[in-house]
Amino acid sequence: MLRQVQRDVPAFRLASSDSQKRGIGGFISTSNLDYDFIIIGSGFGGSVSALRLSEKGYKVLVLEKGKWHSEKDFPKSNWNLKRWMWLPVLRFFGFFKLTFFRHSTILSGVGVGGGSLGYSNVLQIPTTKFFQAL
Repeated sequence: MLRQVQRDVPAFRLASSDSQKRGIGGFISTSNLDYDFIIIGSGFGGSVSALRLSEKGYKVLVLEKGKWHSEKDFPKSNWNLKRWMWLPVLRFFGFFKLTFFRHSTILSGVGVGGGSLGYSNVLQIPTTKFFQAL
């Protein structure tokens, strides 16, 4: 989702006038909140859009609901629901969220990388024998 922000309107306001607030992914500077584009989600579409806009010289902010995941955060099996599902009420902070609607169900990624996080446990790491064959 892309929305162009007028330059004379702050992108968002923080509750306090402190110069820095602790964000989920790190510190957010409140000294300059002027962005040309704000992109919601860092998945396939959001990350590419942010890259292309920033390459053209626009000031871009990417907002992500989830967290940065490291290698140790990924479950070895789907049955490790605490690491697989995003259900904060149950203290599950995984990278997949299920949203139920009347006629459909959506599985979406929650975390830096969005839906591309689904590839984390799918891609196999080639063995040394594979690289030697090249």
